[in-house]
Amino acid sequence: MTVSYTGIIIAGGQSRRFGSPKAFAKLEGKPLYSYSISILNKYCSSIVLVTNSSLEQSFKQENLAVQVIQDIKKYQGQGPLAGIFSAMTKVTDEWYMVLPIDVPFMQEWVIEELIYQLDDSYEAIVPVVNGKKQPLVALYHQSLRNRIEENLQQGKRSLDQLLTNAKVKYLTNIEDENPFININHREDFPE
Repeated sequence: MTVSYTGIIIAGGQSRRFGSPKAFAKLEGKPLYSYSISILNKYCSSIVLVTNSSLEQSFKQENLAVQVIQDIKKYQGQGPLAGIFSAMTKVTDEWYMVLPIDVPFMQEWVIEELIYQLDDSYEAIVPVVNGKKQPLVALYHQSLRNRIEENLQQGKRSLDQLLTNAKVKYLTNIEDENPFININHREDFPE
């Protein structure tokens, strides 16, 4: 079966702990955002980068080969769930492959494992690494779109709240945490 994916990069955080917009911080000479784009490019027919109003222009000035959007106005500032919903309303696809902006060590094998586990009887495929769910490195089916909007309307902004009422296939066989390391502080950068 041929499955189509749209990549969603969540890049709307305020980077308060980092001290400056971490999406543009350089690791090995490349901005952090480029790592997520690079890995999604291999699997997705299109990519939507969802950011906030203060960063939108900066991303657009980079002339990226991805769509750069803000959250839908009424859900701005409501976190990753709002970003996923905003991207789903911008591009219609069967499945959405979600990555945050700050996982530069993500590996292709993780994405390929998500794809391998794809099953139309589920609405989301989410890795669990050493007991910790990773809902920002996951696949979401388009059938969740209305439920996401309902949750946002009810003030339920947590991905965990969404997943509680969804048909989720959790991948519990992943032990390597390295691809899931996210950069929150400057000291998180490797020496």
